[in-house]
Amino acid sequence: MKRLPLPAFEVKDAVEQCAAGITIVERSQALLAALPTFQAAEATYKALAPAGQLFQIPTSDQVTPLLSGDLMGTIYKSHFARPGAPSRALYEAIRFAPPYGLCPMCGQRIVASVDHYLPQSLHPIFNLTPANLVPACSDCNKGKLAKFAQCAEEQTLHPYFDDLGNERWLVVDVRETAPPSIAYRVRPPAGWSPVLAARVQHHFKVMGLAELYAAQAASELADISFSLGELAKTGGPASVRTHLQGEFASRHARDANSWKTALYEGLCASDWFCNQGYLLVR
Repeated sequence: MKRLPLPAFEVKDAVEQCAAGITIVERSQALLAALPTFQAAEATYKALAPAGQLFQIPTSDQVTPLLSGDLMGTIYKSHFARPGAPSRALYEAIRFAPPYGLCPMCGQRIVASVDHYLPQSLHPIFNLTPANLVPACSDCNKGKLAKFAQCAEEQTLHPYFDDLGNERWLVVDVRETAPPSIAYRVRPPAGWSPVLAARVQHHFKVMGLAELYAAQAASELADISFSLGELAKTGGPASVRTHLQGEFASRHARDANSWKTALYEGLCASDWFCNQGYLLVR
């Protein structure tokens, strides 16, 4: 859900540096011989990705007669990403690209590895393509594991190519329960296309973001309950609302669609929470 710049290198760099670390001559030669095939596939990928059309790329179980899908998996794991390999610096440039080390897929958990946007098992030709290599946390990586999109709406968001802008789209419902509960949902802006709206909804579901953000919100409410009570003792509900509005403005200035921005927007807009709901937080 967070935009990242494309890696500053291309598949040619990845293939050549990976091959330089392979001591099995036949494997290294096969990889280098396939470079034109990798480059042609990369060009197709970069042409389709900005329009959200990667689902159109056909699946395959090999790259060339000498490079099967299984072998490409081995090359990625045992050579490209291997600590100490010449290509490891490229792997780490991708893994450590997100600000604060946060996963761009959820914006919350810590990056644990590099994920293949188009899965290795179905698209081995993109195993070393930087545009297809995305930093991700373990949960997001598992959430989309080897899922095959058959239409544009079934694609998760791509941090290098999908830009959701700064319009508010992540919102909450403050439920009048004891303790108060927070439900996150997607509210597509009017300017979004139906396909983009469906993709964001799909991404939200696949990555389990409603549950993740709700759990974080419950913890946040517990953290602020004491201070809200103290404010209310002297200023009443108006002081509670004013404080929450300030917290919303601060979060919004940094990220218009973080889970905290949505939380504080919902809290300060809720008459029930500002008047009495804050007293029910445990």
